[in-house]
Amino acid sequence: MMEQLIAQFLEYLQTKKYSTNSVQSHRLDLLRFKEWLEVEGEATLFQLQELTTRDIQAYSDFLQESVKPRTAARHLSSLRLFFYYLGTQGLIKKDPLDLIRFPEIQYSLPEMLSAEEVVALLEAPPLTHYLGMRDRALLELAYSSGLKVQELLNLNVEDLFLDLGFLKVRGRRERMVPVTAKAVEIITQYLETFRESRLLNKEDPCLFPSRNGTRMSRVGFWYMVKKYAQRVGIRANINPRMLRHSFAIHLVQNGMDLTGIKTLFGYAQMNATAQYAHINVPDYHETYHRLHPRGQHSVEEEAIEPE
Repeated sequence: MMEQLIAQFLEYLQTKKYSTNSVQSHRLDLLRFKEWLEVEGEATLFQLQELTTRDIQAYSDFLQESVKPRTAARHLSSLRLFFYYLGTQGLIKKDPLDLIRFPEIQYSLPEMLSAEEVVALLEAPPLTHYLGMRDRALLELAYSSGLKVQELLNLNVEDLFLDLGFLKVRGRRERMVPVTAKAVEIITQYLETFRESRLLNKEDPCLFPSRNGTRMSRVGFWYMVKKYAQRVGIRANINPRMLRHSFAIHLVQNGMDLTGIKTLFGYAQMNATAQYAHINVPDYHETYHRLHPRGQHSVEEEAIEPE
């Protein structure tokens, strides 16, 4: 019975334009919960309706014995979404996760490239032939707009509004994202010189065709990034997500707040930006003494004898 409910839930996620990877992740999380429930017999709708906060807390404790807090929190997020769906269908009256406290996650700064390394990477592809021009446009756009790899590769020509300095990201949460002047310049050159001649099907709207003339794959993009990183001597264990993290971190370091990052990334919740929250955190001890009227700095200034 629960397997049927999970299948219906996954279909619901697909109608809401959740990515294939996300749907698969939710499926695996819910199957693990189903296994935990079935220790004493088959999981049924009645059993789900009778679950309490204490039951979910027991499952959370069980998870934290075998997985990291971040993974446990992801499992609970899948459950929360599942029970929300059951509620919208009138299948349950109360959500057993309402009062659940999620595992505390200690965020560390994600791996990133320095501004100098980013510039070196972006300028590595030569502009004298198709692949170089396409790769430069890909890298410029990835760092310009902080796109996920799949968002970048799914772009079509009609998603570009270069005269306005924006592009449209399609998906579950469609959004408009700004594009830097440098990215606009490179993409314009690429569109005018190489893109159309490389398409296998001239009617294909994809922005970045691969060598074979069809839409570029995630693996192809990963190899491309790796190749240019090695060419310019970047020793970090680079991956495509590092450009997205570097984009966010560099913006926060230069003064953008987390609400801005949330908007640019299309996140629904602020806690999705938590990994960037401790960038530019001030030294509160120093700030306290500098700003408090009776702080240490104020007292020291009073002690200085006037000339």
